[in-house]
Amino acid sequence: MRRRELAAASVLLAFALFAITQARGLRFGTVAAPGPGFFPLCLALALSLVGIGLVVGAWRAAPADAPAPSVRPRRVAIAGTLASLLVYALVLEWLGFLLATFALLVFFFRVLQRQRWLVAVAGSLATSLVSYFVFKTWLGVNLPGGLLQF
Repeated sequence: MRRRELAAASVLLAFALFAITQARGLRFGTVAAPGPGFFPLCLALALSLVGIGLVVGAWRAAPADAPAPSVRPRRVAIAGTLASLLVYALVLEWLGFLLATFALLVFFFRVLQRQRWLVAVAGSLATSLVSYFVFKTWLGVNLPGGLLQF
């Protein structure tokens, strides 16, 4: 298994390096006035970073004869995540963005990640408020007000 992951990551890295060489042939421009090579080069660089990370992760992975971790906790976490996102989508209009997002994040932090209550509530509150103000105030996105209506 480790050898296959290493081979796949190496192919991805080789593709990314090829994309970098091809993108360098295009005019880069500047951040304010990007040229035709700006985005391809940036994406190829990002892809190469991902490829390097995958190569390192595959290289450091446990050998194939090591015991596999239990699959059951991951299945429970995946099912819990999917169910909570479904509930979030159903109650978003009624509760509003702030309350629904806060409740979703508390569930993620407390139930799925088993964080302490203080960490779960503080992290959920901070994340909900920051995302609300970024999207509502800074970007001008209309978010559901729900019960709070402000």
